[in-house]
Amino acid sequence: MMRVLVEWQDVTFTYKHADSPSVDQFNLTIAAGDFVLITGSTGCGKSTLLKMLNGLIPEESGGALTGTVLVDGQDTRNLTVSQLSRTVGMVFQSPDDQIFSTTVYDETAFILENMGMPAADINLRVDEALALVGMLNKREASVHALSGGQKQRLAVASVLAARPRILALDEPISQLDPQGATELLAVLEKVNREFGITIILVEHRLHEVMPLCNRVVVMDGGHLLWEGTREAAFGCPELFADHGLRVPQPVDICRRLGIVASSAGIEEAVCAIRQRYHVQSVAETACSLVVAGQGAKPAIEVQKLSFWYERSGKPVLDNIDLFIPRGQFVALMGNNGAGKSTLLQQVGGLLTPQQGQVRVLGQPLAAVRRQVGMVLQNPDLMLFNSTVAEEVAFAACQQHRHSGLTPYCRELLLKMGLTGREEEFPLALSRGQRLRLALAAVLSCRPAVLLLDEPTTGQDIGHIEDIIILLKDYVAQGGTVVFCTHDTEVAACHADRVIVLCQGRLSADGPPAVIFSQEDMLRQAGLKPPAALLVAQSLYGGVAMGVEEVVQYVRQGCLGSNAG
Repeated sequence: MMRVLVEWQDVTFTYKHADSPSVDQFNLTIAAGDFVLITGSTGCGKSTLLKMLNGLIPEESGGALTGTVLVDGQDTRNLTVSQLSRTVGMVFQSPDDQIFSTTVYDETAFILENMGMPAADINLRVDEALALVGMLNKREASVHALSGGQKQRLAVASVLAARPRILALDEPISQLDPQGATELLAVLEKVNREFGITIILVEHRLHEVMPLCNRVVVMDGGHLLWEGTREAAFGCPELFADHGLRVPQPVDICRRLGIVASSAGIEEAVCAIRQRYHVQSVAETACSLVVAGQGAKPAIEVQKLSFWYERSGKPVLDNIDLFIPRGQFVALMGNNGAGKSTLLQQVGGLLTPQQGQVRVLGQPLAAVRRQVGMVLQNPDLMLFNSTVAEEVAFAACQQHRHSGLTPYCRELLLKMGLTGREEEFPLALSRGQRLRLALAAVLSCRPAVLLLDEPTTGQDIGHIEDIIILLKDYVAQGGTVVFCTHDTEVAACHADRVIVLCQGRLSADGPPAVIFSQEDMLRQAGLKPPAALLVAQSLYGGVAMGVEEVVQYVRQGCLGSNAG
């Protein structure tokens, strides 16, 4: 029997000024060598739970903690954050919260220097850690030149360098492209298997993490709702669906067809479906590229746009030409560092083209700047008011010279799941809630063009659907949305159009069904097709962008058959 390494005993924690506890009567044990996934809806207490492991709660966070948190048999109250950090390596939800050095090397070496390690050993450890996360080629780079995903990898490397016995990670793949997420999860699997490091991972992207972990813990409202093995989790997908959690698409397809999936694999799902249903193949149909917006009024025009942060370096954007008409819902995709956020900031006016030009609504950007709303990848950079209500009302009050929440502001709070939190301090919300608050604040003044950088980061599927419904309603009323995302499932199911950047150049542009059928292009861009498409291709030779399409095809094809 494995030795218990972490234990929460009747733990309750209530933040200062909060009306209810974030973690409530929580009990859980984690054995040495475990790979544990902790999941649950946004704001359920997952991040709070992790902060107890390295002493940030209660030592650095205002609030009341009752019960006992044990790490390697020791009560965390009796240890300092510094002492605990040698056993527990923590990777925060936002890499900007823990990166403070100027170069990649310095950031990775910092903890080793504080441990008093000789310089030669530090160099070896730094190179080993950076190589593990695919960042060795950025060893001398400035941290300010890194993309959000690259910063996330750096944060993991800087913790791994110290070789902690426990690695606690708060949504570490939330800002990574699919290829980068796969690579980082492979790193976690390797250090767990080969070095025996215990992994405790908080994540919403269950479809990517569940195949790797050996235990799953589900939280709800600060309570332990369910825990069990990965295999047991695959056997009760209804539990996850009922609590707004996204299971792997093959598992969800099987669930909707009344089949219990044994794993998240494509072929396993296809085999299970064929055993239950007689599925007829369809003749392959070529997806035609529809050139969107010909003759339509322009929302965004980008002409011969190039930009670089360092004149001597490689262009971040290289000769980009782009036309987006009004009323489109556009996904901007590509691997970390492809230039997506930079392009968004050019259109939003945060950066100025060094070559080429950007026009919005048919005019130079400077003339219509107030018509462009933008939500940054890190919502904390946008929140500066004392209460949620003040934050949502601020822009509308400035534009229309009135005070207080308008009916539309209250509607936004309701749709973003923030009703009842009007008097709370914005930065005390969970990251997912802070992002939804920033979106509501930008939408409050009804911009004509809305730019979103990773709007689904840190969101459970219920809140993702709420955001999508709100944005589609906005587009139906004539607005235009361009959103950067690594979430292929969201882009495939909901975008009118997918634009792919690769190394600063426009790599592909078209409807989701066209884009996600181009395997070579996706591979080069660090993307993956949605699993539902792979199931459809293998099961009946068809094209499907989402779970519902596959389920409907199977059911319609089996009407009148003797399928159970």
